[in-house]
Amino acid sequence: MWGGRFESGPADAARAFTRSFPWDRRLYREDIVASRAHAAMLGARGIIDASDAEALTGGLDRLLQELDEAGGPVDAGDEDIHSYVERVLIERLGDPGRRLHTARSRNDQVATDMRLYVKGLTLRIGRALADLMAALVERAEPDTVAPGFTHLQSGQPVTQGHYLLAIHEMLSRDLDGCYQVFALADVCPLGSGALAGVPYDIDREQAAHALHFSQISRNSMDAVADRDYLLGLLNLGVGILLHLSRWAEDLVIWASPGYAMVEFDDAYATGSSIMPQKKNPDIAELVRGRAGTALGIASGMAATVKGVPLTYGLDLQEDKQALFRMEDLVLPTLEIMREAFATIRFDRERMAQMATAGYATATEIADYLVEQGAPFREAHEIAGRVVSAAIAAGVELVALTDHELQAIDGRLCPELRERLTAGSSVARRDVPGGTAPRRVSLAIDDARRRIELERGRLRELAASGLPVALAPRD
Repeated sequence: MWGGRFESGPADAARAFTRSFPWDRRLYREDIVASRAHAAMLGARGIIDASDAEALTGGLDRLLQELDEAGGPVDAGDEDIHSYVERVLIERLGDPGRRLHTARSRNDQVATDMRLYVKGLTLRIGRALADLMAALVERAEPDTVAPGFTHLQSGQPVTQGHYLLAIHEMLSRDLDGCYQVFALADVCPLGSGALAGVPYDIDREQAAHALHFSQISRNSMDAVADRDYLLGLLNLGVGILLHLSRWAEDLVIWASPGYAMVEFDDAYATGSSIMPQKKNPDIAELVRGRAGTALGIASGMAATVKGVPLTYGLDLQEDKQALFRMEDLVLPTLEIMREAFATIRFDRERMAQMATAGYATATEIADYLVEQGAPFREAHEIAGRVVSAAIAAGVELVALTDHELQAIDGRLCPELRERLTAGSSVARRDVPGGTAPRRVSLAIDDARRRIELERGRLRELAASGLPVALAPRD
């Protein structure tokens, strides 16, 4: 593609070092679809003969069908997927194939392919997020009490449903991030050439419309240099895996013998090669590890981009490896977490025990005293003394006698004891966003509605924002 300036070809080692086909072959559909739009535009503008444009579009359609049936292109030593497509067309069509690259550089070609791929990937990630969110909501129980922690110490009782909806909210923000990255990528750079535009009477809007981009780039230099949309996708992946990692950490702890609140199904756990009693939550542990891997990918790509002067350097070729590695981390992790969670078993009795362990309802004492007119700081101090008395006696708060309570403060009446159960504690948090069963039930219904709305939005974006050949498939 660039040999006219050179008297000899690249050294084998140099060629192996610089070629990107082994990983950018994944872009074959985007490259063919974008090339088809470009060829059609060239023909419509009279830049190439209509017969050549027809031969190119027909040849590209046939190639796409063949590669889809074959599961993608086979490595035949091409430098990259772009040269592969052009080589095949030249071999099959002759001169029409040689005209495809008119008014186009690999710089704007690559940028177009990558933007199309990122748009499609955000929608696939969005669908996987919606599926996992739905799985969380389906297993959310508004009446089952569970422990709530801060600093991994007993905090206050919550409901199991409230906890799962907290994970749902985290993933909901990630889904919002999918739309933001989609919008970042939804700019067509085709027609920017290498960096300065092209000296042909092209119709950039026609090509952008054919590729379902909402707008064309405003500056040719920025168009080929920009990787903000890619960094956005990488950071989106990091955010998703950080959220999943925090959830996974909870599951690892909850599955340990000291907590024993959940048990992974045998199909999603492993044993030990030496300790026969072990049942390891390896899925959750790998999620934690892959969050770290994702962070390394994103920070590595950011470090690469920071050093590339405008407009382009081959450093940016590394963007494809970063993109595909992130894809291969995020999508399987979302899927395996959904599958593993669908089969996980909750020990409701143990969760109820843990919900009041560590004097987790002590705040109820302070709240009770506030209702009697005490300033909160005074009430907090009295509640702390009640906890100290229970610790000294080796009993739970509800086991303190009326005499012991009154000796600490005369306002601590027997009716307080009814409020020290986990069920009573969660029921009293009956505020919007609170853990009371009534509020959690309403939140579950709302979450179901929101998920269906998001699924509809994702379907609409797939239909309007991508060519049919590139839209995620059901």
